[in-house]
Amino acid sequence: MFKRPSRASGFTLIETIVVIAIVVVVFAALLISVKYTLGIIINSKAKTSALSIASDRLEYIRSLPYDEVGTVAGIPAGAIPQTSTRTLNNVTFTERVLIEYVDDPADGLLTATTTDSNGIPADYKRAKVEVSWTVNGASGDLALVSNIVPRSIETTDGGGTVRINVIDQDSQPLAGAAVTLINNTTTTTINVTKFSDASGVVLFSGAPAASNYEVEVTGTGYSTDQTYQVSGANPSPITGPFAVLEADISTLTFQIDQLSDIALKTYSAITDSAFNEWFDDATGIATSTNTNVSGGVLRLNDTAGVYAPSGVAYLNVRTPAPLEQWETITVAPSVPSGTSYAVRVYTASSTTYTLIPDSDLPGNAAGFTNRIVDISSLDSTTYPSIVVGVHLATTNTAVTPSIDAVELFYRESSTARSGVSISAHGNKVIGYDLSVQPIYKTVLTGSTNGTGNISFSDVEFDSYTFGFPGSFTVARACPVLPLQHRAGIDSDAEVVLGAHHDDSLLVTITNAGGTLIPGATVTLSRSGFSDTKQTNTCGQVFFSGVVAESDYQLDVSKSGYSSNVVTPYDLSGESTVMISVNES
Repeated sequence: MFKRPSRASGFTLIETIVVIAIVVVVFAALLISVKYTLGIIINSKAKTSALSIASDRLEYIRSLPYDEVGTVAGIPAGAIPQTSTRTLNNVTFTERVLIEYVDDPADGLLTATTTDSNGIPADYKRAKVEVSWTVNGASGDLALVSNIVPRSIETTDGGGTVRINVIDQDSQPLAGAAVTLINNTTTTTINVTKFSDASGVVLFSGAPAASNYEVEVTGTGYSTDQTYQVSGANPSPITGPFAVLEADISTLTFQIDQLSDIALKTYSAITDSAFNEWFDDATGIATSTNTNVSGGVLRLNDTAGVYAPSGVAYLNVRTPAPLEQWETITVAPSVPSGTSYAVRVYTASSTTYTLIPDSDLPGNAAGFTNRIVDISSLDSTTYPSIVVGVHLATTNTAVTPSIDAVELFYRESSTARSGVSISAHGNKVIGYDLSVQPIYKTVLTGSTNGTGNISFSDVEFDSYTFGFPGSFTVARACPVLPLQHRAGIDSDAEVVLGAHHDDSLLVTITNAGGTLIPGATVTLSRSGFSDTKQTNTCGQVFFSGVVAESDYQLDVSKSGYSSNVVTPYDLSGESTVMISVNES
């Protein structure tokens, strides 16, 4: 009789591996859970310890005589350190104490425009104890606050009030700025920091009457504004130390804002070019719907004087070669009431037009309705060919919008200029030297690298004038110099440096709003001399090889804008001029 072979009991190798994996997962989850629970317990114990430290410190402050409640180098002054550390249960805690006078509104507030009923803003003291700690990489903090009231009515304590106003770049109140009041000449050294409130104000009540008070205002990632002591480097500071008078208010205003970077690139040459469509005929239009070219303009179709409500014209595909980057599109429109136009940018395959997405050209989906459209963010490698689509619409079929011209500007090539020494300074002055020359708050120096680039990090908002020591003349600057550097916004600038000329002229053309206008015709002339150039994508033309004379004439014209004539123009040295033209 056949007998099946017996099989030994137990786990196979695969079963063993599966069991081990399950055990590892289970125990890993348990370990994570235990670690998380232990973390909560440790942080809870640390918070309890911190609360004990803060409570002990606050009780100690309450136990002091009113006149002794104060901090070292603080206002009011006392023996309590502003910052200290303490270790409890193997955790190091940082303790910060702020004691300040409080002007209670019950008897009126003493400000620059209102008065306290008894003229004493130091009604009582407020103590704030903040304790912070870090355990296992996790940070925590807590704070306790208590009012300390005198047994009798308030007194001036022989002091006055310092009111500091903090404003931003746009002269708006700035909250959260760190304001430090310093005086090293008083009986007790003063060095106390407070933060501006929602109105951008910090009040230091009860400051001892004395001279030589100093202030510094700053913030994380922000510029710094301050008073300056007389020194060899700054013998005549504009904002020097100030005095506090008894029962008086000393008010100062300081301006700070976010820091940001400046990136500059220097070139020896930039070559721009453009495709111009003047609508002399319809040959520049690839395809259109409900539009036509008539009388040198693009407009909506009309039937017996009734215009179509909307239409679109797709201009010919433009594939520049060479192409380094796209620049701008300019439009010369006539838009009667009840009509509108919009420019959109497409790619084309046969007669199919695909709108370039906003992710590659922000605002393209809605369409551009301004006369100068910046398309420099459009990647020229991804989009070597583009089509400009002009959309027209009217809500009054008796009238139509019309377009006189569309110009597409691009950069063909550029040549970087490396190793250029840069010297720049802001417009803010902190004092004057012994020769009564201004001492600028911010000075930037350096040299461009092998690709013509230089970057300045964490620069204060200001108007920056750039100098290029050596035999150079600025033939193009975009944006226009001096550079207006905004707070919190990184600035990018390009400068073309040509050979030095004793006499030259850089002309910049803008509209009434200050926007640079490319493609404008600029003629510089005088008796026996005339030279005509087209503004580049930075709205500039550069005239070299001229001689210093005072009888030049500048003529500016551009389709869609009124002409402008400047005469006489005195050209001498490296001259620059900005001319504005109005939309017509």
